[in-house]
Amino acid sequence: MAARRILYAVLVGMAVLFQIFFRFYLSTFMLVLILVLPILSLLLALPGWMGSMASAVPEASLVTVGGSARFRIILYHSSFLPLIRPRVRLGWTNQLTGESGESKLTLTARKPAELTVPAAHCGRLVCRVEGAACCDLLGLFPLPVRKGPERAVLILPVHLELEGKEELAAGENAGTVLRPRPGGGPGEDYDLREYRVGDPLRSVHWKLSSKKDELVVRETLEPQQAAIVVTYDHFGPPEDLDRTFAQLWALSRWLLQQDRPHHIQWASPLTGVAEDRAVDSPNALLACLDGAFSTPAPLEGRSILDGALRLPGGGKVRHLHVTPEGVEGGGR
Repeated sequence: MAARRILYAVLVGMAVLFQIFFRFYLSTFMLVLILVLPILSLLLALPGWMGSMASAVPEASLVTVGGSARFRIILYHSSFLPLIRPRVRLGWTNQLTGESGESKLTLTARKPAELTVPAAHCGRLVCRVEGAACCDLLGLFPLPVRKGPERAVLILPVHLELEGKEELAAGENAGTVLRPRPGGGPGEDYDLREYRVGDPLRSVHWKLSSKKDELVVRETLEPQQAAIVVTYDHFGPPEDLDRTFAQLWALSRWLLQQDRPHHIQWASPLTGVAEDRAVDSPNALLACLDGAFSTPAPLEGRSILDGALRLPGGGKVRHLHVTPEGVEGGGR
């Protein structure tokens, strides 16, 4: 743009000299035309510029570590007139690892602009338009273009086969206990207790009640598995975090395949405050990873094991801790 302004200033100077040395109507006409040209150029560019917006749109919302996140740079405007020499400055950041970068692109009608960012590590890759502008027909005046909202891509861990499934399944069976069934009903297992106000009469054990001279209720029991809490430490080198999230991803998907809802917990590496996400479906698992990947992970921080776990509800809870090497299981 600076070169165009210098060229235009030279052109104005030549027109002034032409007017000085050749005092004819043609020289005056050329001088006036050259002085008016920038205004005409700006007026012709305004319809295409008004209401314009630049946005980076991801081609896919999910990618896997080792792949690439691709963003298409789209210019929205309401006029049929194209934008003149649109330029966009883009910035991207992996919110988990802190990796960031910047790129400057000049858009053309024949070749739409694309930004490709290597998905080197797990995280939430956010791409935003940090600056966008076009210009008038002569390229003398910059016209700022409105910036669209930032868009994000989740970089998921690689798929791996979960190790120790037999031990995990055995721990599931060992964690089964009998608990009263809500609402009662028929069943092979039951417990006896004193009658409480509100108990249905069909649950009264009449034969035993007649012997004890007080009402005894048959309370139906049903097997109930222990609640599962999966934890991991939200700090470490990006390579270790990739392995940790790969183990976490494999474990959580296996639990969902076994129809076992669970909770995933981690501690804020700075404050130690525990974060808890309930996972009962693949979409809930993605939402959990979205929240985890949005939190920066430093090289060192506080472990979730340093404080007390936030146990969901009451009863027996099984605690599984995920590390880069695998899954550590135990009762809690």
